[in-house]
Amino acid sequence: MEMGMEEHKVFYTVEEIASDLCIRKGEAAELVKKMHRELKAAGKLTIAGKVPIAWYERQKEYSFLEGWQQPEHIPLTEKRLLNLKEFCTYSGMGQHMAREFAKGTGIEKRIGHRVLYDRVLFDRWCNKNKSFGL
Repeated sequence: MEMGMEEHKVFYTVEEIASDLCIRKGEAAELVKKMHRELKAAGKLTIAGKVPIAWYERQKEYSFLEGWQQPEHIPLTEKRLLNLKEFCTYSGMGQHMAREFAKGTGIEKRIGHRVLYDRVLFDRWCNKNKSFGL
């Protein structure tokens, strides 16, 4: 079985953090700088524009959102384009199957370097293909 690069990913970029938090790229860059200061204070090395995924997730869960406006949560049923994690949640598929399915059915949309999944097209596919047991 061939594994994609995303499965071995260690760092998040500014763009990915901006997308994850639904904030502007500039705000995400400031957040990365803040996390870099904390990493350096802890004696860790940093890479410009990137933070370790494990560090980011821990900081996100516990501390760095203090003073930041967390965006309102938008239900998946109200979003047109979903990231991979959201599409997997919405469809009930695992990442590998979701990627393959989306490519084969035209649900996958590329905007620049981002890969998004069209929820409306997925819903239409489901409605047309009820015989698949969905």
